Amino acid sequence: MRLESKVKLNVRGKVFGGEKNLACIPMIPATREALIEETKMVVELKPDVIEWRVDYFEKAADAEYVKESLEAIAPYVEEIPVIFTFRHACEGGAKEYPQDVRLATIKAALSTGHADIVDIEACNDKEFIEAVKAAVKEAGSRLILSFHNFKETPSEEFIYEKLKEERDLGADIPKLAVMPQNFNDVLTLMRATYRARTEAVDLPLITMSMGEIGKISRVIGDLYGSDMSFVVGKAASAPGQIPVAVVNELWKLLA
Repeated sequence: MRLESKVKLNVRGKVFGGEKNLACIPMIPATREALIEETKMVVELKPDVIEWRVDYFEKAADAEYVKESLEAIAPYVEEIPVIFTFRHACEGGAKEYPQDVRLATIKAALSTGHADIVDIEACNDKEFIEAVKAAVKEAGSRLILSFHNFKETPSEEFIYEKLKEERDLGADIPKLAVMPQNFNDVLTLMRATYRARTEAVDLPLITMSMGEIGKISRVIGDLYGSDMSFVVGKAASAPGQIPVAVVNELWKLLA
């Protein structure tokens, strides 16, 4: 039943593209104190993966402070993989930052050894992507290249080609999130992901249809080729996310 990827990525014992769909809880704290408290709470929910959206952090531009903050939560996270995301404002980031600031913060996070995966947008200029790729490789981490459209769902062909483009740009995990206007848009996302999985992209994939209409895509990724779902811990980082306990129960019923 599970549509696995040909290439599987093992990150701290969690297999992307393997037998199990993974549940990731995003965290969007503003301060170090809030980050530590939220991490403690999220770990109790036993997610497969944790994402830190550092663009919501008040001191996101202070690379050394971010580095120290990531080190501060490491004892609580233990072996749960951490996705470090400094989202660009043009694709849903909380605030706009210069590219050199984003790059410095990402490099600082990678230097800790606790940023297991870094997520950046495929729309970044080539120089930025190559710099992040080099830093990720040096740290022994993994790279997500992502695309977000919070207004609409592009065509099936666009989604299919975008996932291939992210692969060609050097992603370890291509990612795409789009907003449906109707359920046919959700099916478009699923068909495109299925095509990419079965015809073109051997890597693990993360795709989702956002909002209330798209919720089903976060539950049945097993069927169409998406390998991880973003679920709610304390607060949602994108529309349509479902509480982790609900998702895990649904996955058990569908297994």
